[in-house]
Amino acid sequence: MRGRQWKAKLGSVALALSCVAMGIAGTAAPAGAAGPACTFNNSSTPIVTDVSAGSKVAIKCTGLPALHPYLVLQASLLIGIDPKAAALLSGGSLGLGTLEAALAALPEIDAASITPLLSDLSGSLNFTYTVPTFQPTDPNASCPPSTAEINAGLIGCALAMVDVTTQKPVAAGSGILEYAGDPFLPPNPTLAFSAKKATPGQQVTVSDKHGATTYWWLATLASLEALLGGGAAPTPVISVDFIGKHGVQVAATNNVTVSPASYDGTTLTPPILSGTFTVPAGVTGLQKVLVQYAADLSGINTAVGVEHPLKV
Repeated sequence: MRGRQWKAKLGSVALALSCVAMGIAGTAAPAGAAGPACTFNNSSTPIVTDVSAGSKVAIKCTGLPALHPYLVLQASLLIGIDPKAAALLSGGSLGLGTLEAALAALPEIDAASITPLLSDLSGSLNFTYTVPTFQPTDPNASCPPSTAEINAGLIGCALAMVDVTTQKPVAAGSGILEYAGDPFLPPNPTLAFSAKKATPGQQVTVSDKHGATTYWWLATLASLEALLGGGAAPTPVISVDFIGKHGVQVAATNNVTVSPASYDGTTLTPPILSGTFTVPAGVTGLQKVLVQYAADLSGINTAVGVEHPLKV
């Protein structure tokens, strides 16, 4: 067990990413209803890779209300950690023109990308979106995202469908655009200990490596999904395991945590690893210590972890 420890197929992770694209509540289908279903370039996986300015994304949806108004727009994923956006798209009663103006005023949205759409009499919607040369008013809200944003967990950019009536994103019609040359998932996070040697019962502090440029990005995705439900992010499940010479694994008690990325409109603060673990009794010699962060993304058990040596 080394480096990232993923417990999900890439297609499932893509689905989880699409659910956190806007970081806010999406519309839900009524109980017993099939609800809307959409494809992106004829794929049911709501993530489109290898895009660039001028790329075409064919969006086809069924199961929508007949003759219902929507807006399609593109946004930086910074919008998912912007409280102004969450407040606007939590539901309301603005008219179409007022809603468009309010969305256009959000600094993470390219106003030129906002496109009004209308479902047909059968509740279907077919639209080809052309990826623009993205120019929002916030210079940090770039598409493609910066390397710092990707490494913090803000993978790609959001392609969102908004229901004009409820003023909430339509989850089925929203996805992720990943740009050509960008990684599908961020690189490994880092891990540092406060000591190279320790004794059983001793507490060791964990942190990101000094000068780290890659981070525990899964915390950001978990936080964005929590916003999807209108609440705070749950306490992360973080394990610390000692793996000895013969592969014997011993769990250590810990209070390790990861704060997700945050954005104040000017500065992006990446995820931060902190806390301590206690060296368990009965371990000796050179140990591989695996610190692992686990989260449930849309019902998908997902984890990322890093090993670090410690002599006991």
